[in-house]
Amino acid sequence: MKSARLALLSMILVLSQAAFAQFESASVLGTVRDPSGAVVVGATITLRNVETGITTTAITDDSGNYLILNVRNGTYTVRAEMQGFSTAVAENVKVTVNARQRVDLSMQVGSINESVVVTGAAKLVETDSSDRGTVVATEQIVNLPLNGRAYADLALLSPGVRKSAIATSRDASFNVHGLRSAFTSQFISK
Repeated sequence: MKSARLALLSMILVLSQAAFAQFESASVLGTVRDPSGAVVVGATITLRNVETGITTTAITDDSGNYLILNVRNGTYTVRAEMQGFSTAVAENVKVTVNARQRVDLSMQVGSINESVVVTGAAKLVETDSSDRGTVVATEQIVNLPLNGRAYADLALLSPGVRKSAIATSRDASFNVHGLRSAFTSQFISK
């Protein structure tokens, strides 16, 4: 009986950590192609956080696609390497909360010691997912006047968020992209 309770408690802790990680993280995905437009299978993709230097790697699949999950928000460099091709690099890739940031790379035939650097290659419009997330920076919180110190009003800084038109005394009563406030208030309070 005691071991069952311990197992249940452990499972709850693990699941709560996984749910928290999904809220703050994003993913980076893309397709690697050669100059003729054919996909490059087996290329090594390295995702490097510019601020921290932490790297994550992935290998392109049979369709030339790669997917890197649980990426923290920040600025990244995406690098594709494979024998017989010059290294393809995309710099200053901005990853935001809950985004599915697409970074497609094109590898040129050549030596792996050569590199082709592409800046600003990440698409500005995300077409892979309709999920959105916004980070309100510390500077914004400190410098913006909050009427009555209603911290939940910081949600109004996010695109598609407006105060609910229904008269309510409840704090954090917002409509997000047209949803009723009953469905959105639980996400804003996180």
